[in-house]
This record gives sequence, C-alpha cells and structure tokens, in this order.
Amino acid sequence: MKFKNLLITDIIKLKSTPVLWLHVLVPALGLMVFLSYYAVSPMDVFMKQKTYITVICVAFPILSGVITAMVAEAEDQAGNYRNLLNVYPFKWPALMSKYLVLIVLGGLSTLMAVIGFYLGMSQMTETLTIGTYFALTGILFGCSLFLYALHLFLSLRFSKSVSVGIGIFEALIVALFRTGMGDGRWAYFPCAWSIRFTWTMMTQSGKGVMIQDPMMRLGIALSIVVTILGVGLLMVWFSSWEGRKSEE
Repeated sequence: MKFKNLLITDIIKLKSTPVLWLHVLVPALGLMVFLSYYAVSPMDVFMKQKTYITVICVAFPILSGVITAMVAEAEDQAGNYRNLLNVYPFKWPALMSKYLVLIVLGGLSTLMAVIGFYLGMSQMTETLTIGTYFALTGILFGCSLFLYALHLFLSLRFSKSVSVGIGIFEALIVALFRTGMGDGRWAYFPCAWSIRFTWTMMTQSGKGVMIQDPMMRLGIALSIVVTILGVGLLMVWFSSWEGRKSEE
C-alpha cells in the first residue's frame, strides 16, 4: 500500500472515533469559556493573554495522552494491531502515517485555539500583534511533536492508563516549571518547553532575548535534537514491535 493510501485510510478511520471531534470541540469550548469570561473580567489585558496560553500549555500533555491512547485502543480493538502491523513490507510507514495525521490535526487545533483567541480579543481591546500569535502557534505546534511521539509509544507499548497518567504528571510539571522552580531545569523536560518558549515570546517579543539567553539557546537546541531523535527512535522501535502490550 502506498504511503498516500495509508494517510487516507488513517483519516477515514478517525471519522469513526471521537478523535477528530476532540480537535475541534476542545479549542472551540476553550475559546467560548475564556472569551466570555474575559469580556467582563477586569484582569489586566496582558495577563489574560498569558493565562490563556498557559492553560493551552498545561492541557497539551493531557490531551496528547488521551488522544494517542484512543488511537492505539482503536487499533487494538480492530484486530490486535494487525491492521497497523501488516499493512506495509516495512512497519514504520504505517505508524508514521498515523503520527503525521495526529500532528496535523494537533496543529490545526492549535491554530484554531490561538488565532481564534486573537480574533476574539482584538475585538475587545488592544492585544499582542497577529505576528506574535502566529509565532506562538508555531512554538506550541513544534513543542507538541515530541509529546505525540512519546505518548504514541506509551499507548502502544503499555496502556492508555500509562499514557494518560504520564500526561497528567507532565501537566503538573508544566504548571510548576512556569515558576522559579523551573529555572535552570526546564530545558531538560520536554513538556516544559512550550510554557517557557511562549512566555518568553510574549514578554520579550521583538527584543531578541530568546536568542541571547543561554538557557533559551540550550532549550531550542535540545528541543530540536530530542524531537528528531524521539520520532526516529519511535519508528525504529515500532519496526521490531510485534503487537505485544502490557496489561492495564
């Protein structure tokens, strides 16, 4: 089966699961709640924007855990992963197809959440520039690539409980590492990349601080290297995986 056909098949499969709708309903609901509250809240405008982005950063690990667990569970129920393992002479393209579909959906969902928020907030008050919001979207998307790879591995190798549980733990790390507790440490925790990158982008936009700060440079370098290695190792592992899975 050609890789394009694998992509089409994975997209069709998602229509019978809540995964597709989750990527639409979660950002839509978040926009409704936050924009409705911010319309009457006396909170400082910058803090409104910072709080909203923080919530996205905290929610991302949990959502990654839940969504990848749902995808893995669907493959398990469809025939103990046979459809995933027997599609290609080489196994990894089947997983790469699924991974690409998930990150594209995640990227579109992030775009909807962030740019939708900008459009809503800009009708109420003066906000950060649209360019900054697109940069925030790119940062959130880039930081999600490793999370999707990690949670795909956890969901396939172990169970949905492990994937979701690790996602909740990562969310706690994000919440803690936005404070001084994360200083000097955050770059070594992939789940914390998004909160530090986005906060720096919002507070220092246009000042070049992300490049000047040694910790930021380390974080950027690690995020690129670890993401590439993570996705590569996932594909290598999957190539020798036979569908065995630890019981929940």
